[in-house]
Amino acid sequence: MELKELIKSGPLAQARAELVAAVKASPADQGNRILLFQVLACMGEWDKARRHLEIIASRDSNSQAGVQPWLNLIQAETERLEVIHGKQAPSFLPEPPNYQKIYEDACQKLNKGEFQAAKADFLEIAGRRPGVSGTWNNKQFTGFQGTDTRLFCFLEAFVHERYILLPFEFVRELTLAPPKSFLDLLWASATITTWEGLTLNCFLPVIYPETFLLPDDRLKRGEMTDWIDLGEKIYQGAGRQVFQAGEEDVGILEIQQIIFNPLAVE
Repeated sequence: MELKELIKSGPLAQARAELVAAVKASPADQGNRILLFQVLACMGEWDKARRHLEIIASRDSNSQAGVQPWLNLIQAETERLEVIHGKQAPSFLPEPPNYQKIYEDACQKLNKGEFQAAKADFLEIAGRRPGVSGTWNNKQFTGFQGTDTRLFCFLEAFVHERYILLPFEFVRELTLAPPKSFLDLLWASATITTWEGLTLNCFLPVIYPETFLLPDDRLKRGEMTDWIDLGEKIYQGAGRQVFQAGEEDVGILEIQQIIFNPLAVE
């Protein structure tokens, strides 16, 4: 099996081993080094992925502009892990929601294994959130949220090198470009417009955080989705992200456009 096909459908550990050997045998082969970067990204080896990108850029000045967006994505993934583990406070756009403190407390409790207390906080957040409605790919929905309890009220976005959380009620429109390459199955190019008129050209992480810790390569490549019950009906997503639009589950790469309706004035 050719290396490109091995990455797409074969064992990732085998692809990694063969590409490491190929890069050692021919260090100047930029193509194999890029393929190795792709495998390392699937496997969550961010430091090694960054190092190979830096080598590519250092050996070919013309590739610097092309490599920089990938370096930004690696940095954003690193920040994402820090936030998920409670080591760094999340950044919000366009502004923190009115349930910011409760959300941060819930995540801290979750990281300590205090699932019952975390569940109570998540339920309070659900009660505070305004109801959202709109259309996805011209299909109407009432209610929109993520299926990973830790992130249910936010859209994750990588803006340059930063990891950003956008409350769904602050988003006016979301447009996703269809995937054209293997890396598009890891990071989807998107445009987000907020109700304040802010427009972000960014990337959305297609794969749930820490999926790379699981043994199933289908999850790492985002070929499927699974949920881990942490207790107290708190679910951690694995593999490709899935949202709930009304009563329908919608995979992130199924989305072409979401248009949210204006919030009802209370």
